[in-house]
Amino acid sequence: MKQSILPKTSKRNRLALLTLATLALTANSCSNDDDSTHNTEETITEEEAVEAIAMALSPESGGMVEQTNQAIYTIEEDNSATNKAEDYECGVEYGSSYNISGQSGSISYDASLVWSWMMDCGSGTIPSAADFELSGTSSYDGPRISSEATTAATINIQNLEDGESSYVVNETFTFTGSQESFVQNQNAFTSTIEFTTTNLTILKANYNVASGSVYASFEGRASNGNSYDYSGTLIFTGNQTATLTMGSGNTYDLAW
Repeated sequence: MKQSILPKTSKRNRLALLTLATLALTANSCSNDDDSTHNTEETITEEEAVEAIAMALSPESGGMVEQTNQAIYTIEEDNSATNKAEDYECGVEYGSSYNISGQSGSISYDASLVWSWMMDCGSGTIPSAADFELSGTSSYDGPRISSEATTAATINIQNLEDGESSYVVNETFTFTGSQESFVQNQNAFTSTIEFTTTNLTILKANYNVASGSVYASFEGRASNGNSYDYSGTLIFTGNQTATLTMGSGNTYDLAW
C-alpha cells in the first residue's frame, strides 16, 4: 500500500500539517570548537551525532515520531470501515507492508516498512493495548545530513479505549546505516542509533507528542575506522518541541 504524506485534513494526514517547517536544531553548548579549524584526524563530533539523532527522530525525515504515528494510523484506520480498535480480535497476529514518503521544505524521505501486531485485551474482551514489531529500510536527504538505514522496532501502544484522550507509547527503535554530514568535518560515517522511550503521551486529537522522554544512544564509526559513542536524554515539551541533553551536559533545542 503506497502512502504519501500530503497536507490534507484527513485523520491519516493530520500529522503532515505539523511537518511543514524545517527541523530547527539549536545548540546551547559550552564547546569552544572553531568551525574554521579542520582536524587532521577524522572525527565524528557531538554536533554531527546530534544532527543524526535529531533526523532519526523527526517526523519531517520519516523518523521515529512519524513511524510511531503510522502504527497508530494502522490500528485506527486500517482495520475496518468503523475505525475502531475493538474490531480486532485479541491474540491474533495481523500484518501489513507499505511504503511511506514525504517532503517538507528541503527535507525528503522514503521508507519501506513491514509491520506485524497483536491486540491485548487484558482481562476483558475489548482491546486496550497493541504490540507492534517493525522492520524495514529508510532514507532521507536534508540540508545538513543524509542517511540510508535499516530500521527495527518494538512498539507498545496503550489507552486504545474511546474514553482516553491520548495514547501512551513505550518503544525501542534501532536505525543502523550510513550518514553523510554536510557540517563540521563533513564526514561520511556509519552508525547505530537507538531510541528507548518512556511513556510518550500522544494526543488523539492531533497526534502531537505532548510529553515523555527518550534515551538516545549513538555509536558511530568514521571512515578511518575510529569509533565514537554519544548518548543523551530527550524530553518532549509539547507544541512540537523537545530538548536533548547529551552526556557532555550540552543541550540542544529541537522543533519541527
